[in-house]
Amino acid sequence: MRDVPSENRNRHFVGLAAGVTALVLTYVLSGGVVTYLIYIGVSVLAVLVGHYAVKRPGRTRWAAIVGLVLSYLTLVMSIGLLTVRLTLVLSNTGTPL
Repeated sequence: MRDVPSENRNRHFVGLAAGVTALVLTYVLSGGVVTYLIYIGVSVLAVLVGHYAVKRPGRTRWAAIVGLVLSYLTLVMSIGLLTVRLTLVLSNTGTPL
């Protein structure tokens, strides 16, 4: 069955919603090592959803691209925050886990 561009609109907006959800989650949860791992997990899922949505043609592909960019930015930020927190914890200068 062939993908009709008008039917891909939902996929594109789901990709946008996944990226926005990954970004909003970083402001809702407090910081910690476990929380940063949750951020990374949600961001990876949002990246996968975004890549799936970007592959489909349609007029609303921009939404999927925006969601994918947000997902990647959140993933990079989460990895950076986790790296800093683990460095502080393992060097005994930061707060415990």
